[in-house]
Amino acid sequence: MSGPLNDGIVLCQPDNIKGCSICCGLFNFRDISSGFLTEFLQQGNEREKKFSDYNEYKDHSMIRDNFSHICPFQGFLTEGKPGCLIHPLYSGADGRGRSLFASKICDEFFCPAHSILSGEEKLFLIKYASDWYLYSVAIADPESYSLIYNYVLQKFSEEISRELFIYLVNTGLAAHAENISAYEGSIFCYSTPEYNINKKNFCIRYLNKSRDLVVSRIDESALSVK
Repeated sequence: MSGPLNDGIVLCQPDNIKGCSICCGLFNFRDISSGFLTEFLQQGNEREKKFSDYNEYKDHSMIRDNFSHICPFQGFLTEGKPGCLIHPLYSGADGRGRSLFASKICDEFFCPAHSILSGEEKLFLIKYASDWYLYSVAIADPESYSLIYNYVLQKFSEEISRELFIYLVNTGLAAHAENISAYEGSIFCYSTPEYNINKKNFCIRYLNKSRDLVVSRIDESALSVK
């Protein structure tokens, strides 16, 4: 186990390309497909101008449950990089008082992926996740990502190129994205104990059918390019 305090790797906005806004409620929509969430993020600047406070943005018909929170002030900071549009590092002024969690909670919070993933797994994800959506899937369900990464590492690493290794991990994440998109319950958990309770509902370590889909997709992709 490792975490942000002992390995120094922060997954939130790790570089100028990758970003995540899952803790802002991005995966709390009923529809968590890439297409729907891309459209939502693309409209972020419009919402930031329209709503002065997070309470003004409410549409329970789109939310997974009435206890879910979706911050309207998330969007693409640059192309393909989700994040907080009212964060001082982006806007130049701290506008997070308009959000549910405000500055203090935002500054101090680290999602379960920070403590569940190894440093090696984090660095690979930051460098090689093919897009923001698969990056977000891995952070939302870090144990499934870890299983995918280590499955490819143990089965194929000695016989395939680095490029194919990267491709197969992303293939596994894309397959798992289908799994969690079909699941109707809560996906993102704010604490590790909460994640450990809920993960049995969507993590491929505990669901044979979901794991078989991911593994077969990886194996088929490996065979097709050999």
